[in-house]
Amino acid sequence: MKYGIEFRHLHYFACVAEELHFSRAADKLGMAQAPLSQQIRQLEDRLGTKLFRRTTRRVKLTPAGEIFLRHAQEILGGIDRAVTHTRSISGDDSGTISVSGVHVALSHVLPPVISDFRKRYPAMTVDVQVLGTAQQLELLQNNKVQVAFIRPTNPAGFLKTEHILQEGFVAVLPREHRLAQKENLTVKDFAGEPVITYAPTVGASYYHAIMGALRRAGVYPVIVQEVSHTLAIGTLVAAGVGIAIAPSWLAHNPSPYLVYQRLDDIPAEVELLVAWHAEEKSKIVLDFVETTRRVAAMKDVRTAIRWPIKSILPTQLESIDGSWSTRPEAPCSLD
Repeated sequence: MKYGIEFRHLHYFACVAEELHFSRAADKLGMAQAPLSQQIRQLEDRLGTKLFRRTTRRVKLTPAGEIFLRHAQEILGGIDRAVTHTRSISGDDSGTISVSGVHVALSHVLPPVISDFRKRYPAMTVDVQVLGTAQQLELLQNNKVQVAFIRPTNPAGFLKTEHILQEGFVAVLPREHRLAQKENLTVKDFAGEPVITYAPTVGASYYHAIMGALRRAGVYPVIVQEVSHTLAIGTLVAAGVGIAIAPSWLAHNPSPYLVYQRLDDIPAEVELLVAWHAEEKSKIVLDFVETTRRVAAMKDVRTAIRWPIKSILPTQLESIDGSWSTRPEAPCSLD
């Protein structure tokens, strides 16, 4: 290598940086402390800078060490992904598959997908991270993520995508609000009301769908607050800050402070796509995509994302077959 830095240097350095203790790091690596210290000094010499600040009481990363650690972790992670990917193409069903997605994918799609996938690949680890579409596309292009759950985007030559689900919307209201018990609620009922919605730079798909529906109905809402996360909408509505239109899956997070009402005049127009690299050859990755395809077609997954009911009051809970019934009020988890 150009700088004489080898894989072992990165591995040793990352371990010491994790432990911040040479003796513990040496035990973890299965080696004596003296040769480990020698390898770290050799790495520092080749970099021309100190990576650790050592005292008799503690070990601490220097600013240069913190920067180098980020790069070392990225390189080590890339090697792990490369090994797993190569093995998966040759039929080895152990290792890690990297998956990313927007929030709704992690909360309502990936749990049953991963559960089904691991029944066939019990030795596989599924690494999951929540990211916006633009970040996911960059990771896919650079082979740092193998499967991504994204919003519709401009076609890219390196990408294969497939429609998975279409999301519906609900009105989110404080329990005591005048519209909470109104039948046949429409978007026009939002006229003159204080509205909480998404920040256009963060929740662009939701923002444009909701604002488009309001404007088509001739409603120009009084926006009192913009948020970057769907769960924040529920919190602010419950606090009486305003009312909102949100994805219907939020209604599956019941709160004693909220009422969810169906809006028949707003279409389910926010798509969720599964994406993978166009040159992907790993049987395991392609099986994960196929598992997604199959699970997304299931009724309980589709109804969780769209809208299976007329309205949800705090006393209503979902039955097994997707219908809804009123039951005695029970404590609700807000987690």
